[in-house]
Amino acid sequence: MMKPKALVLPRESMLKQVCSEECKQLIESAFNPVWNDKGCDLTEEELSELVEDAEIILTSWGSPILTDAMLEKAVKLRAIGHAAGTVKKRMPREVFDKGVRVYSAANRIAQSVGEHCLAVLLTIMKRLPAFNAEIRQHNWKATGQKGRELAGSTVGIVSASSTARAFLKLLAPFKVNVLLYDPYLSEEAADKLHVRRASLEEVMSCPVISIHAPALPATEQMITRDLIALIPDGAYLVNSSRGAVFDEEALIEELGTGRFAAALDVFVKEPIRQDHPFLQMSNVLLTPHIAGASIEGHLALMYAVVQDMLAGFAGQPTSYEVTERMWETMA
Repeated sequence: MMKPKALVLPRESMLKQVCSEECKQLIESAFNPVWNDKGCDLTEEELSELVEDAEIILTSWGSPILTDAMLEKAVKLRAIGHAAGTVKKRMPREVFDKGVRVYSAANRIAQSVGEHCLAVLLTIMKRLPAFNAEIRQHNWKATGQKGRELAGSTVGIVSASSTARAFLKLLAPFKVNVLLYDPYLSEEAADKLHVRRASLEEVMSCPVISIHAPALPATEQMITRDLIALIPDGAYLVNSSRGAVFDEEALIEELGTGRFAAALDVFVKEPIRQDHPFLQMSNVLLTPHIAGASIEGHLALMYAVVQDMLAGFAGQPTSYEVTERMWETMA
């Protein structure tokens, strides 16, 4: 039997980051691949010619956008695998009308984000940046302050997204009590996650808070000034979702008081401007939107979607497939 033609669109520099040697071998064995060896992105005209007899298209960051016109020509197309996060801006929703199956590595990236959230949370709870700064100034236990323990804490989580679920798995050994706000989460699903459904007000009143909301019109500035004011003194806040979910001006004002600590990976405007108030706050740990970036995580992305795609073709359950029903609530 002839193997299906697969277009592997990422340029070589990106492919090295998201496709391991094991993944390349899997692609070669399962498909008849056409690799993008140009060293740059294919033009729309070049891609339009190639898609006509393609059954599989594999993409990642920087790959060409798949337009309606291209998909009209791709009469044999069975599946698209995106070795990156959201697929919403990579292709039109109408792809589902053509019976094309869509796969995204977002859930694999979520594993890296979960690790990041746990790492930065423990970092600010244990006051590691402050202790590091003190000892470099030859101040040995100068302040007499102590860190806090995560074990047994009450943790508030906003959104039951894939990153939140990855974070929850890592929190399990700490035996925390989790309150979770997500309007789409059923009681049954909450029970399976071992969390209690709660209002946004309850979650923002927790001593530990982690934000995992997707970037949607409905989530823009959903954490209002009034909600930020509910954050308790001495609390710890982690945001690895999007800066725009907060009223950032209100967040700047509250963090400026020093009454709680935060670990922020995302901001309304990125890169963060050089005079941003966050840069002057010792109670804020800053990272440059890298929560999902890890060497091992990125290298596993294409393998994850290809393996899942093959499972789908074989009639087996999938873990990375994106359905039309998921479209409205995903980032």
